[in-house]
Amino acid sequence: MTTELVKSRKDARKLFEEDQPISVNCKTADSEFNASIQDISGSGVFIKTLKPLSNGQEIALTFKFPKSKKPIMVTGEVVRTTRSGAAVEFKVFFDK
Repeated sequence: MTTELVKSRKDARKLFEEDQPISVNCKTADSEFNASIQDISGSGVFIKTLKPLSNGQEIALTFKFPKSKKPIMVTGEVVRTTRSGAAVEFKVFFDK
């Protein structure tokens, strides 16, 4: 398997349409808020939120996919911000 193929699989993103939003509970050192997931990959997620976040900020996320009964808990770091949300790179996954 080529390195490019492995990289493309690792970075493959699942996009979520407006009619199937995935809600996510977000916690930072100074706040807690809800957002929605725009897309997700094996290495991170883009959350849609108007909450101001900063690059380098640590964040904990808890969410559940529609057909899953178990919530997913991860910690990550904000790596990019836009007017519509923030990209978060996963650091640690927790199993409940």
